[in-house]
Order: sequence, then structure tokens, then C-alpha cells
Amino acid sequence: MLKQRLSTQTITLAVSNVGTAGLSFLLAALIGRALGAEGLGIYGVALAWVMPLALIAEFGLGTLITREIARDATRTGALVHAAVRARQIMGSGAALLLLIAAPLLSADPLTAVGLQISAPLVLIQPLFSTYTAVFRARGDMRPIPWLNIGMVAAQLPLTALALAAQTTDDLSAKLLLVFLINTATSAGQLAAAWAVYRRRYYAPPGRQRVALLPLLRASGHFGLAAVFVALQMRLSFILLESIAGAGAAGYFAAANRFGEAARLLPNAFFGALFPALSALAADGQRLRGTFRRALLGLGAYGVLAGAALALLAPLLIGVVFGAGFAPAVPALQWLGLALVFSLLRGARTLYWYARGREAWVNLVNGAAVLAQLVLSTWLIGRAGAAGAALAVAAVEGLAFAALLVDRQNQLG
Repeated sequence: MLKQRLSTQTITLAVSNVGTAGLSFLLAALIGRALGAEGLGIYGVALAWVMPLALIAEFGLGTLITREIARDATRTGALVHAAVRARQIMGSGAALLLLIAAPLLSADPLTAVGLQISAPLVLIQPLFSTYTAVFRARGDMRPIPWLNIGMVAAQLPLTALALAAQTTDDLSAKLLLVFLINTATSAGQLAAAWAVYRRRYYAPPGRQRVALLPLLRASGHFGLAAVFVALQMRLSFILLESIAGAGAAGYFAAANRFGEAARLLPNAFFGALFPALSALAADGQRLRGTFRRALLGLGAYGVLAGAALALLAPLLIGVVFGAGFAPAVPALQWLGLALVFSLLRGARTLYWYARGREAWVNLVNGAAVLAQLVLSTWLIGRAGAAGAALAVAAVEGLAFAALLVDRQNQLG
């Protein structure tokens, strides 16, 4: 029964991921061809700053309420009510901070403007994740493909029309429209998610109201872990822009799109696996058995997909982005290796989360961010985008090796 439920939920989330990433891929190719490596690099760098701030506002609440609602669905109304209040406070403050500090975060004026236009995403994305967390925890993945695919399906033609309507070659005017459309379509996605939640799962908090501060304390480890992971993911873009320029960041963004595409199926599986592991937390034998099978499957997939990316990198980059993106080829080859370790690390992370070991995960994640900073700074200066990708592969491998250690048993 569990295997069948996991399969069904994984397929549903895979449809969401594949459809969303396919359209996002077309969006990146559209921006890259219309605005060049510099335009794509500015777009990627701006969103690289937005993501960590959005995760600060998220503060791990989506992960926490997924686990808690999977264990006890009667707490849905109280947990969502408290999570939304927390997002409104933290997200609004973080968005205002980004709006004010944007000129200080990047010396490039176009990137600063992009940050300011994208500032509402710091509130929008965490609110959206609140409602999708409920859908995942309740085992109802059906709304998620419609919400995710629908958002990018609206964004892609609107962006194409906006760029085609521009008769000037002014890069700033075109980027302005791209950022505005991204923010507007994300707001529409949030409104649709709220409507689905309100119709299917809304319940007043009643007497089960959850106090805000205890909830934030409980989610703190998840929030810190999310910030660490986001920083590690986006650090490459930020360092590339500052050390090697926006063009190098654009090459990395192009290569990274293929890595993101290869993660579509595993990410769908992760979305179904976490609630399942959480529900099995009290049954150690079944928990370990389910995890081992998941790890073997993810490892096999990672090796096959990583090898394919490495071998086909010249063809993939040339066909999608054009000959001008040739420096992205070695970056994609190293990201193929990184994929293997990243998937194994992700599975091990969910295992520790289900067992309530978020603090141990954070120790590893914090060390990974520091290692990424040091290695990337060193390698980018020598190999540009390829150096950044090599640093990612090395750090993912080291982080997975560290998560294999059962620190609690060693200490006890």
C-alpha cells in the first residue's frame, strides 16, 4: 500500500516538475537568446539573492508543517494559521530590506533594479509553500502540477510577447519587463493555491491555536537548513558575477538548467518520500527499510543521468543556447558528477529529518557552505564557470559522506 501510494504521488509530482522545468527551460533559452549571456546572468544573479531571503521568511515552516500534518491532520487549521502569520511578519520585513539594500548587494545597476522588482517574491514564495505543504502532507498532490505548470505557462508567452514588442536594443528596458512578469505570475500562482486550500482543506484554528514563538523555535532547524542549502546553491552565481563577471554567471546558469532538469524525477520522489518517512518515524525497521530502497534507486538514477549529462554536454549546450555558450560545456560536465552526490545527500537529509535530527544536518550544511565559499573563490579565478561547477561537485560529495555518520550513536 505504501509503495503504491508513493508511486502515485511521485508520478503526480513528476508531471509537475517535468512540465514546470520544461517550460522554465524554454524561458531560460528565450532570455539567453534574446538578451545574451549578460542578460541571462543578471536574471540568474538577481533571483540568486532572492532565494535565500525567501527561505529566511520560509524559516523551515513548510517542512515542519508537512511533517506534523502527516502525523496528525486535525492540526491543519491551527498550523496553517500560525504559519501564515509568521510569513506575513518575516516576509514583509525581508522584502522591505531587499528593496532598500539592493544597490548595496550588487555593483551592477541592472541587477539592483532586478532585485527591487523581485522583492515581493520574498513574501510570495513562502506563502505559496504553506499551502503546497498542506497538499503534500494530506497526500493530495493533484493541485501541485496545475499550480506550478500554470504559472510558468503564463510567464513564458507573456515574456516572449514583451520581448518581441520591444523595438529598442536597450537591455535594461527588456530586463525590466522580464522581472515584472516573473513577479506578477508568481502572485497569481499564490492566489490560485490559496483558493484550492480554502475550498478543500480550510479549517479555523479553533482551540488548537499554535503560538507563534514556539512554532518558530520548532521550525528553526529546518529554516536554518533551508538557508544553508539555498546559499550553497546560489553562492556560485554570486561569486561568479563578482569574480568573473555576469557573462560567466550566464554560462553557469545555462549549464545548471540541465542539472535542474535531471533532478525533476528525484525531486518529485523526495516530495512524496518525506511525508512517508515522517509517518514511519515510530517504526524504525520500516523506516530504515524504506530509506535503503530509496537510496539505491536514487543512486542508480544519479549515475545514469550524471553520465548522460557529461557525455552529451556539447550537444545539449549547442542546440539549446547556441555556440556562444561553449564555455558552459565543461561546467555541465562537472555538474553531472555533482548530481550523483546531491541526490544521495538529499535522501539522507530526509531520513534524518524524519528521525528529528535536524541539528546534525545543520552542522553538515553549515560546513558545506563554508567549503563552497572557499573552493569556489579559488576555482572560479582559475576556471570560471567550470571551476564553480567543480566546487559544487566536491562539496556535494563531502556533505553526503558526512551525513552517513550517525553522530548520535557515536556519542552514545
